[in-house]
Order: sequence, then C-alpha cells, then structure tokens
Amino acid sequence: MGNSRSSISTAALAAIVVVIVVVAVAGLAIYYTHRPSKVTTSTTPTPTTSTTTSTTSTSSQQVTLTIATYTGAPQRFLSMAAQLFEQEHPGVVIKVDAYPFTEYITNELTVLKAGESSYDIVTFTPTSARLLAPYVVPLNSSVINTSDILWPAESFGGVIYNATTNTSEMVGVAPWVSNVLIIYNTKYFDNATLQQEFYNEYHMQLNPWTWHNWTVVVDVSQFFVSHNITKYGVLIMDGTAGGDLDSSFESIYGWFYINNQSLNCGTVHGIPGFGIEFYGCYPKGWTYPFPPPAINTSAGVQALEILRELVSYEPSPTVFQVSFDNTPELFAEGYGPAAVNYASRLAAILAQNVSPSEIGLAPLPGNYSMAGGTYFGISRYSQNKQLALEFLQFVESPQVQEEMFLKLGLFPISKQAYSVLLSNSSVPAYEKNWLLANEISAEYGNAWEPLVPVTLQLGNALGNALLNYLENPTSQSPQQVLNSVAAQYISILKSYYASTTTSSS
Repeated sequence: MGNSRSSISTAALAAIVVVIVVVAVAGLAIYYTHRPSKVTTSTTPTPTTSTTTSTTSTSSQQVTLTIATYTGAPQRFLSMAAQLFEQEHPGVVIKVDAYPFTEYITNELTVLKAGESSYDIVTFTPTSARLLAPYVVPLNSSVINTSDILWPAESFGGVIYNATTNTSEMVGVAPWVSNVLIIYNTKYFDNATLQQEFYNEYHMQLNPWTWHNWTVVVDVSQFFVSHNITKYGVLIMDGTAGGDLDSSFESIYGWFYINNQSLNCGTVHGIPGFGIEFYGCYPKGWTYPFPPPAINTSAGVQALEILRELVSYEPSPTVFQVSFDNTPELFAEGYGPAAVNYASRLAAILAQNVSPSEIGLAPLPGNYSMAGGTYFGISRYSQNKQLALEFLQFVESPQVQEEMFLKLGLFPISKQAYSVLLSNSSVPAYEKNWLLANEISAEYGNAWEPLVPVTLQLGNALGNALLNYLENPTSQSPQQVLNSVAAQYISILKSYYASTTTSSS
C-alpha cells in the first residue's frame, strides 16, 4: 500500500503539510502543520514562496542569508524569526525559499551536491538527516546551548550516529517539538459523574494524566462505548497512509520496550538509527551489522494485542479508517473522548470550532512519547557560515522560543522557555496544560523509529502486516504476524548492507 513511517508521509498527505490552520485563541494565532512527510522527487525546483524581509540598515553593505525550507510551520516560523533577527542585525536580510514538502529535499540536495552556495541554511526531517549530513556543518555544545534543549527531541533527528565507529555528530537543531501524546476532551474527563462511574467500575482514575499503562486506555474506550457516551473509543489511527498505523503501533509498543531492559539494554530509545523496533545492543553470537529486531518479542505481541483491542471500538479499517487527517473532525464531532496523535493536530481541532478550554493534552501512559521533528542545518558551501550560526543560536534562544509559542502556538524545545511560560500569569490554564504535556513528552520522547536508509521499506513491511492483521484478526496470531515482519526486516537489512559493502569494495 506504499505506507511509511511516522515522520514520513505519502505524497497525498504532503499536500496537507502546506495547509496552515489559523485559529484565534484568546488573542493568540496558532499555526500547526503535519508531521514530516515522505520525500519524493520533483522536477519543479521553483520555490512556492520566496520571502525576503528587510530593515533599514545603517551599514553600507547588505548581507543576505538564504534559508531553504518547506511550506507550513517552518515557513511561518522563519518569517517571524527573520524579522526579529534583522531588527538586531542591521544590514542583514533573510530570504526564505519555501517549497512544497514533496519537493524541498530534492531541491536542497541538487544545490548541495553541486557544491553551490545558494543556501546558507537548509531544512530537514529525521528521515532525511542522513541524506543531508555530508553537506552540512557539524555543530557542538560549544556553539549550541545543548544544556537548555530538550535533548531527545534534538538528538532523534538532529544527531547522526555511526554504529560502526560509535561516534555521533550534531548536524542540525530543532526549533520546536511535536510528539505523539493524548488529546482529550475535558467535558468528558473533567465530568465528576463520569469520573465516579468509571472509578466504581474499573477502580482507576479517569484523568489521562494518571494512566500508567495502555490497558487503562482500553478500559476507557470500553467504558465510553458501552455506556453509549461516544460512538468510538479513544481514537487510534488504523490506516497506513503516511505511516499512521505504524505510529499507533510504535506509540503503544514504546511502553513495553522502554520498560524492558532485556530489550533496550539500558538505552530506552534503542540504538540510534535503529530505534525501539530493534534490540538496544548486539547479543552475543549475532553476526550481522545491525541489531536483531525486537518487535516479535512479548513486548511487540502485547502491543499488537492492545492495538487490536483499541481498533475494535472503531469501524473495521476496510470500512472506515481513522487517520491523522480525519481525527480532528471525529474528535470535534464527539465520535471519541480522546485521541492518540501528534500535538500538531491541536490547531486542526481548534479549527473545528472546539473551545480551547475543552481540549486537554497529556503524555502517553507512563510519561513518554514517540518523537518527531524538523531541523535546521548550515550548508558547508555557505559563504555566511558565522552569520548562519548566529541565526541558529538566535532561534534556539529562550526569548525567541517564548515568542514562537505566543505568536505561532509551536511548542518550545528550550527548557527555560517552558519555565517562563508556565510561570506567566497571563497564559491561560488550558495553555499551561498544553505546555506541560509537551514538555514532558519531549523530555521523554524515547520511542524512536528506525532512521536507516531503508526506513521506508521497513515501514511498508510493518504497516502492511499490521493492516492485514487488523482486517483479519483470526487469520494469524500476533506472534506469527510479528515473526513475519521481523524476518522481512532481517532480509531487507541484509540486502542493504550487502549492497553497501559491495559498493564500497
């Protein structure tokens, strides 16, 4: 079906990236876009939007800093940041070239591979980080204040790890965070009558912030459907478009992996590049250059069983798929009491005329999250490297991070920005709830997906197998399904490493 990972979308979904939802929230303009999407080739290298902001300069010489990005949140953010930066740097003009998501990486790589200096700063996502890594300037903690950055969100896609040499390299910085969490309707979860009924029946709290495992989420779904409160249970994505189903499985599976040291080997996010779908170490006797798959262990089986139970409270995927795209509408219309999705869906829900005070956010059960991200790196061929570095330092500063949330509704990666915003008495309580949920989710965003060059192939194998199982749950056992996926993973990776060894020889 051509599915992909959570940080990759199909070309069909890429169009959604360009849609910016603008919502007035207590005088606040909130903009969000889709998580990173699948990159496809393009024959149209002309930017959709090229924005140049300028200020009156006292300098006799003007310097132009050109940034390549994709339309959506990055373009909006850069427009804001450029204006602020120019105010502090007279004589500097920032030019933003924004391309459709399906085109921007192809265009950036074309320019970079040719050794051209057209771009000073380039944009990438976790799945394209390795493609751009050879063409960007390595960064380090002496130039980027990493002590103030929520590190899992940064290191997931901004740091390239070489398993062979056991070395890491920072290739870009994340300007904001958008992880998977629980989006819930407060009119249900703050209802004292429903709280008491749920406690009487399940002897647990209805508050999503108290959920410590995924069985509670199943119980909540059963409660709302069986009591005819909502048509569906907690909305869980069950389609393969854009890697939605993979994201749902991995979000659930992350709990079992993170809490199983025999799988993670003490590294809760697994080996960088391979993530939680593989063991966090190389077992004795394992001879391949990649760690063995871990999804076909009891952790994966339990996660798949929970996924099946959650999907059972929705229509069959063959009849109607709950997706990243239609979740806001379903949520707004009361089809489900809550949803497991990316924080970026908040604006789309608000656009459905849902009161912001009726929307709550909470980390996934047990306080962790599946990571996502967008990153900015400096081109090796830039003739303005120092100025580009100053711009990256500027966008990571707490002051700009605060402004970003207040003006654009994007959630900071700066710890200090969270501290200031959460202590700001003018920030409404519901926005403080959003901030706290995102801070915790980003701090413990350890459910890392694979980011190897064959990520798309791995995602296809997993997504297709999951969908087939959910459509025909009696055809195979969860163990059989995941054993088959693990075997495909090994085959795909063996072929990849064999081809790279042959090429280098």
